[in-house]
Amino acid sequence: MEQEDQDTSYFTMADLLKQQEEREETTLAVLGGSDEQNCTYSKGYVDRQAVYACLTCVPEARGIESKRCGICLACAMQCHEGHEMLELYTKRKFRCDCGGKRMPDVKCKLEPRKEEENTLNRYNQNFSGMYCICHRPSPDPENDVPDVMVQCVICEDWYHTRHLGLDDPKKGEECDEVICADCMEANPFLKNYVGKIEELNKNSLNDTVQVDVTGLDESNATVTEPDADETGPSEPKQRRLDDSKAAATEETPKDKPAVLDICTMPPLCADSEKAYKKGASVWTDGWRKYLCQCKTCIELYKKHSVEYLLNEKDTLRYYEDLGKQRLGPQVSAYEQGMQMLRQFDQVTQVDFLTEFNIMKVRLREFLDQFVANQQVVTPDDVNAFFAKLYSERRESRSAGGRPPHFCR
Repeated sequence: MEQEDQDTSYFTMADLLKQQEEREETTLAVLGGSDEQNCTYSKGYVDRQAVYACLTCVPEARGIESKRCGICLACAMQCHEGHEMLELYTKRKFRCDCGGKRMPDVKCKLEPRKEEENTLNRYNQNFSGMYCICHRPSPDPENDVPDVMVQCVICEDWYHTRHLGLDDPKKGEECDEVICADCMEANPFLKNYVGKIEELNKNSLNDTVQVDVTGLDESNATVTEPDADETGPSEPKQRRLDDSKAAATEETPKDKPAVLDICTMPPLCADSEKAYKKGASVWTDGWRKYLCQCKTCIELYKKHSVEYLLNEKDTLRYYEDLGKQRLGPQVSAYEQGMQMLRQFDQVTQVDFLTEFNIMKVRLREFLDQFVANQQVVTPDDVNAFFAKLYSERRESRSAGGRPPHFCR
């Protein structure tokens, strides 16, 4: 007799609690560094904060670009409770629009007087509920292909990893930061660093490893000026470091240290395996500190409005760490659940996990009906399901209990 294939997939209580822990970490990343009590308008254009868009108050934002607007965390919780909200994760240099010029029909409960227009705010398609180069909502009701979305550190739009143009989309999930293809073309000088950043990726920025990202050393340093096309020096003008030191010594008073303006932007990588290829680029945490900070490059960053790349407070990692410090040590739901489960004796633990598995199977069967009939699950449906499950459980106990269903 042929043995039927068995479904070996299963979902344990530990898996459920682990997922909850990951959700908590995501929430911490978004909310940890933001103020949930006070509107941030008076603080001006905050370096980074959680931002939301309210489609209940401004439904026109779905289709009209000029109607896009965003609000801070506190206003989302206290002025727009129960509204249809878009969670935009974090945005840089953003000032709250709640009750302001872009939302004249809204009265801000926290800071009613907002007379100045937020002219420096930047509103991408996310404020209309669209994302990526596919310009689709997330989640997309017409596309159920599983994919991870990552945020470009320059335009701050969100992209499906499969749409980044990477040879291996997994790189987009595993890297610390991503710069989309459009932003790489708009800031061509970044291409010069791609080959060197690959070296950083391989070394994982281990503090014990010395990585020469500039191609320069004390014995053969050069001063380089980016070409007019801003793609970096293909044939750089060179000057020995000792010559620049001598010049600085002649021009600088003896009581002040000499300031050398040495451009360390590397030339475009000639190695075809490491050189920039068309599409998005992935970057390892800490890569920004290797960007050249000579006068010429500083002006280049200003011209392209990307000076924030030199600001450590701009990174999401800094924002997350700030939130963790503000909230202090936290015990995750995963840790709490496992601690609670370990307090019971073995028989109780088995009973608990058995009931969990019963609920899991029944819930999956319940939801499969809606999938098959293409119906939307409502809160009333869910409440009815758990009420029925609770009723059956009581009846089973009244009848003397039931044998264990299964436990994995």
